[in-house]
Amino acid sequence: MMTETRMHRRNVRRPRWFARGGLALAAVSLAWVTGCGRGSAATQASSAPRTVKPESAVAAGFPSTPVGRAIVQAGRDGKYAFVLFYRPKEQASETMRATVERAKSKLEAKAVLLSVDIGAQSEAALVERFRAQQAPLPLTLVIAPNGATVRAFTKPVDEQALSGAFVSPKVAEVAKALQDRKVVALCLQGPATKHNRESRRAAEQFVADQKLGGQAVLVMADPSRETDLLKRCRISAAPAEATIVLLAPPGNMVGTFAGATTKEALLQKLQSAGSSCSSGSCGPSGCQ
Repeated sequence: MMTETRMHRRNVRRPRWFARGGLALAAVSLAWVTGCGRGSAATQASSAPRTVKPESAVAAGFPSTPVGRAIVQAGRDGKYAFVLFYRPKEQASETMRATVERAKSKLEAKAVLLSVDIGAQSEAALVERFRAQQAPLPLTLVIAPNGATVRAFTKPVDEQALSGAFVSPKVAEVAKALQDRKVVALCLQGPATKHNRESRRAAEQFVADQKLGGQAVLVMADPSRETDLLKRCRISAAPAEATIVLLAPPGNMVGTFAGATTKEALLQKLQSAGSSCSSGSCGPSGCQ
């Protein structure tokens, strides 16, 4: 079964999804941006791209604490949530809290800015949800409307860094899928690319294949409009041919397929990448 695929970390390239402010910290399981989320239950794969309403995606993974509910409401309003985890009376935390307060007036049209005292009993479930007690503080997480954590800052940053923390909906969509422990077939194509039909058919058949047990998601994106997404995939310019980038959690780049390809080619690449894993605990849900 493909769900038992092995995937060795050293043999699969990991894209630089979160070069600026990205947190490479095992304690909080950050990957694409952050693997902070604990994956939701598997859903059955479809032959078409899955679309999830922001409120359903957000509400599924956040505890009912005051800040947790505020994050959910931000998602329903189509806004980002900037969540600062801090420890009172620590200089770095107080500096970051002051920065967040100054940034509120500039960001409130697109985001809500929230603070969490790491020791507050009322927010204990949210602290545990993100394993924030294990992270260097202050920790600022940027959560997109669909519930994906798309940035993580582990030290005081300025207002400019906060203002630049927003990502495109497609970047957030891929991040959410990876944080939900899904394999992602990112299908890059647009009016200017060739072999669109063949590439999309292969991607659709791949995510619907029963061997993957509903653990794969198709994301469609026009490369001419996604400079940041291309950079994260280590693609320097919009491709002339439709291209599929195959990603596995927590953020491993399994392979890139330009032009006409097939479901079999994608499955073989995933299986080939996985067969080199020696840990015995890897699969579509990533390496443990």
